[in-house]
Amino acid sequence: MLTLAEHALIRKDFLEIWSSKMARATLIAVPIGLVVVVPALFLAAVCLVPLEQAAGIQEMLSLLPSHLQHYNAQQGLFYLLTNTLFPLFFLMVPLMASAVSASCIFAGEKERSTIETLLLTPLRVRQIFRAKLACCLSLSFVTTAISFGAFTIVASVGDIMLGMSFFLNWSWLVIILLLSPGLMVFGAVFMVFAFNRTSSRIESFQTVAYVALPFLLLYIAPFTGLFRVNATVLLLAAAVVWLCDLFLWIYDRRTFLPEKFLNAPLED
Repeated sequence: MLTLAEHALIRKDFLEIWSSKMARATLIAVPIGLVVVVPALFLAAVCLVPLEQAAGIQEMLSLLPSHLQHYNAQQGLFYLLTNTLFPLFFLMVPLMASAVSASCIFAGEKERSTIETLLLTPLRVRQIFRAKLACCLSLSFVTTAISFGAFTIVASVGDIMLGMSFFLNWSWLVIILLLSPGLMVFGAVFMVFAFNRTSSRIESFQTVAYVALPFLLLYIAPFTGLFRVNATVLLLAAAVVWLCDLFLWIYDRRTFLPEKFLNAPLED
């Protein structure tokens, strides 16, 4: 359970995140673009562009599971997008939301020179660490939940227009219940780990791009025919992410020293 002092720190950090134009833009614009605008544009293209004679469409449709081989070109392509490309876009939301939040409040204490005041409070070092991570994870959870709700509307509209069954399947359940929460935690604890080894908030935030690369490869692989991304593969990916979370969480707790923030101010 969090103490009243920790709740007060969480509220302070939330206000500081929301007052940052970069953080606010990332938490609003990135989810809207990734889970609403881009899927809607793909849906419009699938519905309006004649796909039957498109080059390579039959090769792409061959990637469909055997029980869906009866789908026409529009249905098959939208199914592949919903289960290969759109999950990648969606998974960027919890990762980016927690990473930008952590970057803002951990590095922000140093940039605003407010760490001295924080160290004078009754909060212990581990309480500060716990409260800041709780703020990042709470904000990331809310952003991810709203994003999934918006994506569900877009995908459901596509399913209805194309006469398909509801998109939610075992793979999406693993993404929602296991992989997304794992990435929320990973984005936050990785930023704490990275910030101790970089010289600025922007530089530490840029390192998240390297973290996203394995997930990019995971969802590109099916188009190469190497393997199919199914619920089992996603379960393995989630297990790896949670193991990394555990390791980084323990490491960050042991090495988190607010006194490190008392060095020279970070460059803008």
